[in-house]
Amino acid sequence: MNKTRKSRRYNILILLALLLSVLTFTPLVIPYGEYRPSLFHLPYTLWTGLIVALLFVCLTWLAVLLHPGKKEEES
Repeated sequence: MNKTRKSRRYNILILLALLLSVLTFTPLVIPYGEYRPSLFHLPYTLWTGLIVALLFVCLTWLAVLLHPGKKEEES
């Protein structure tokens, strides 16, 4: 994979991480005006927090693979 393509994909991953961090503090994750919101009798914010954390782990793993400064393995 050439370096510009890798750099572009890496930048997209950075933008996705920023977008995910902004979405974390929206009513999508923290419902507005609800007292004790729950999903399957567990706090709703627990579920969304776990999903957000899993998405950050996946984005980080992909960013490590696509980092433009990473040296290509020689065959």
